[in-house]
Amino acid sequence: MSHVRHWSSASAVLLAVGLTSSAIAPFVVSAPASAANFSDTRSHWARPFIDTLADRQIIAGFPDGTFKPDAPVTRAQFAAIVKNAFSNGAVRGSRGFGDVPNTYWGAAAIGKAYETGFMSGYPDGAFKPEQQIPKVQVLVALSSGLNFTPARAADTTLATFRDGGEIPAYARTGVAAAAERDVVVNYPNVSFLNPNETATRADVAAYIYQTLVNQGKLPPIATSEGANNYIARLNGSTPTTGGNNPTPTTPQTALNPRYLVPQGTSFGIRYLGSQKIVVAPGETINNLTLRVVDDLKNPQGQIVVPRDSDIVGQLIPVTSNGQVLGTQFIAQRVTIGNQSYPFSARSQVVNGQPVTQNTSPGTLKDAATSAATSAVLATILGQKIDLGNILAGATGGQPASQSQTPQNVILIDPSADLRLTVSNDFYANP
Repeated sequence: MSHVRHWSSASAVLLAVGLTSSAIAPFVVSAPASAANFSDTRSHWARPFIDTLADRQIIAGFPDGTFKPDAPVTRAQFAAIVKNAFSNGAVRGSRGFGDVPNTYWGAAAIGKAYETGFMSGYPDGAFKPEQQIPKVQVLVALSSGLNFTPARAADTTLATFRDGGEIPAYARTGVAAAAERDVVVNYPNVSFLNPNETATRADVAAYIYQTLVNQGKLPPIATSEGANNYIARLNGSTPTTGGNNPTPTTPQTALNPRYLVPQGTSFGIRYLGSQKIVVAPGETINNLTLRVVDDLKNPQGQIVVPRDSDIVGQLIPVTSNGQVLGTQFIAQRVTIGNQSYPFSARSQVVNGQPVTQNTSPGTLKDAATSAATSAVLATILGQKIDLGNILAGATGGQPASQSQTPQNVILIDPSADLRLTVSNDFYANP
């Protein structure tokens, strides 16, 4: 039996592993605090999972007061989560991976995750620590490390999910075992697992929470919480109360396809504050409001999200091996009329247009930027320019500074550079 580790404020690092393992310190430690203080989770679908884990110092946020619930999780970051969440003993000997040197920040966590049976490498001997981890791998890892086995045929269990056929053959038994124990949490449609989609910090928080519920370490989410609707309980039974054996749960209400915007729907956006945004590497822009350019329609061609609806989200840095690749917009909520809904969509990674000493000041006129980056622009161009609104939600993993080179300040035109793709099926209530 695994046990939840006893936590101190110095070890409250689970899930604070962040967006990257290099641009931000891999283990971000924050003082013990309620997750209600996270500025970006108060209306998030996963708030109840995050709240409880943060209150118990099992997870932590970032120094800027955010949790970044929609940011992706890498294999190395998940290994760190496993190391801190469970205290299993080794079930096999240690081994090394060719792409995980001893100096790598997550080497110890990766070694522990391997020894305890949660994670393995690839046939070529690599671990791929910087690879983003899909939901299916997270669920298989939890089943493997905690010795979950299905009580019935995997295919029977997985038929519960409308996309169960997309689960790879190697993962079917592990996912079925996790599903039988109510570990699976599917947002925004409980019937769709989206198994091959990258797991977000919110997804992993929900899976970890439900795993601890199954082990009797945490109470079930209250039925009054909206998050309760996304727990994929099977066979129309009542919520679990803990223990290793799955119990039946309440059947989920079918969602009306009239109000569906399918996963994969692509649409244009624009920024209301100005035509352009200027960011520096490592900057995170919180609570950024963009506006939908195209009507989002259901498969029958009926409008679900009309153009000019507002979408709130974050611009986050994207890195690999310590190098900043660009920035990406992660949508969190959409407002339709007077109603706000959780909404999952993201842009491609955007490099934008570098700002150099040869950039015409007119190009930047009325551009929105953070105060720190505005100062860098003045240094680069040798003059202050008439910028638009200051992005108050800007925070820095690697804040802009005057020591940065001109190429590290990037000009983005949202209407041209930031086209969004819906990450999960979205349903608006009638």
